[in-house]
Amino acid sequence: MPYPPILPSILMFLIAVVLAAALVDCGWVAAADFEWQSAEPASQGMSGEKLDALRESLASKNTKALLVVRNDRIVCEWYAPNHSAEAKHYSASMAKAAVGGVALAIAISDGQIALDDPAAKYVPQWQADPRKSQIKVRHLGSHTAGIEDAEADNLPHDRLTGWKGDFWKRLDPPRDPFTISRDEAPLLFNPGDKIQYSNPGIALLAYVVTAAIQDGPHKDLRTLLRERVMRPIGVADQDWSIGYGETDVVDGLPLVAAWGGGNFTARAAARLGRLMLRQGDWDGQQLISAE
Repeated sequence: MPYPPILPSILMFLIAVVLAAALVDCGWVAAADFEWQSAEPASQGMSGEKLDALRESLASKNTKALLVVRNDRIVCEWYAPNHSAEAKHYSASMAKAAVGGVALAIAISDGQIALDDPAAKYVPQWQADPRKSQIKVRHLGSHTAGIEDAEADNLPHDRLTGWKGDFWKRLDPPRDPFTISRDEAPLLFNPGDKIQYSNPGIALLAYVVTAAIQDGPHKDLRTLLRERVMRPIGVADQDWSIGYGETDVVDGLPLVAAWGGGNFTARAAARLGRLMLRQGDWDGQQLISAE
């Protein structure tokens, strides 16, 4: 199966940034200072009338924030009356890209992990499993590992039962989402055969990346992202949070959720999107390899 150069979740995140969804500044002094400039939409080849119509449509749907950036210039920034530029907003599955995907990209850049590494290299419990031992890191990052999702019949998470229900409760180990994903979520097909969305698969991506970075200075995904990306691009600590604000220690690993649980201000998300659009370069500083 061919794989795109950018993980699908990262690509979806970039599309969201470019098209407009919540997306910027802070008090941290970045390694390379960057400040957004504002511009009239027409000067950047965009229609102010259409942006106004988009804003009105989103406002009618209870949208909290709309920030549109074109050519490094803010052409539209709007917040609902009960929201603000300083308020963080829950980002749902954007975390799969902004947390899991970015952390993986950093670890790859540092030579700590490779897309074609067997996941079992970092998950010893899978080494003797004839099927799970065939899962590669790229399978976890591209929803092709075959691990069943923790969803069923469009039911709300609080109505799910069994391992799927426990996954969303975020219980303490050994009933935590990572252990459940590793030991209980079954494989529905052989790794690489097809694509099927999987929250447990992304939980295992967080697991393997965390295991891979233990020899480095940053031992968990939260610290890794803060020190290697968020602070260098000028995002203040108070403008983002991840992992539902929690850390699960499993097998001695400090695990942070990457399938959800992220909160960002609009401008914080826009800065992260800018870094991705620039292939990991922040005004001359290559924070993540473009390879």
